[in-house]
Amino acid sequence: MKGPLLLVFTLISLIINSQSITSAEYFYNTDPGVGNGISLTVNSNTGALSQTFSIPTTSLSEGFNSFYIRTFNSSNNWSLYDRQNFYLKSFDTFTITAAEYFFNTDPGVGKGTSIAVNSNSGQLTQVFSIPTASLSEGFHSFYLRTQDNDGNWSLYDRQIIYIKDFDLSPDEVSSAEYFIDNDPGVGNGTSIVFGDASQSTQVLNIDSTGLADGDHLFYVRVQDTNGDWSIYDMSLFTIDNSLGIEDSLFKLVKIYPNPFENEISIKLPQGGQIIKTQIYNKLGQTIYRNTENKSALELSNLKNGIYILNLETNLGKASFKIIKK
Repeated sequence: MKGPLLLVFTLISLIINSQSITSAEYFYNTDPGVGNGISLTVNSNTGALSQTFSIPTTSLSEGFNSFYIRTFNSSNNWSLYDRQNFYLKSFDTFTITAAEYFFNTDPGVGKGTSIAVNSNSGQLTQVFSIPTASLSEGFHSFYLRTQDNDGNWSLYDRQIIYIKDFDLSPDEVSSAEYFIDNDPGVGNGTSIVFGDASQSTQVLNIDSTGLADGDHLFYVRVQDTNGDWSIYDMSLFTIDNSLGIEDSLFKLVKIYPNPFENEISIKLPQGGQIIKTQIYNKLGQTIYRNTENKSALELSNLKNGIYILNLETNLGKASFKIIKK
């Protein structure tokens, strides 16, 4: 959307000796030459500065653009520039006039089950009662999309649901299983044997051998004598095998920013290389996997919430809780 572009930068003087930043300048797309950019006023500092600027973008054309910024210090030296790519788009304001939903298979735009929407100004919070009697037991995908007053349909939003016809008569719990981080599927977790199934409280011995240092999600679900599995319960826990040693990978790796909006960066100790990166959601599903030495992860497609990032490097393994805001 055209208008002021809000940018937060950490400006750091690149001179080895401690020098304060006295000014800064920015430009778009083409470098006009050092000192010829658009000047920015900076606050007092000692060589490192975090400051928020409101940068106008009304003169730019729609599409991809590059924003550049560099600083000038008290020794009259200019830094190298920093660059940020962004996409500029002018959006019109529309109201939502219709919506439709479907399960599992897209019947085509405009061919889903229609639902009535309340009056709105382009944003809408509304509760719907969606029948599921026609669905078989098991996992299903629920999709929803909206139409505006100009006749345009949105992209769909998707939610995974589980349908189960539960026997509500009381049944004893006969067995249980657990898994950590990644759901192997119902009945495929690590089995738990109860000493006395009639007891409502059980003490479990959980094997954490081989888990990387850091944060993990523990899941447990139970099965009754009728053969029905429960929904899982979940808890966050931390593994620390370092026993006070400060050079553990979990303590040396930096994940930032955290919480994040669209992208996170991974900073390894000197000589570190990433072998594999995996991210799990709160359902225990793998939603990201990469086998490249990639220190910046673009995660704008993730929904807000808590995730577990498992990191495998040439220096070892570590696991981190990350939060998308």
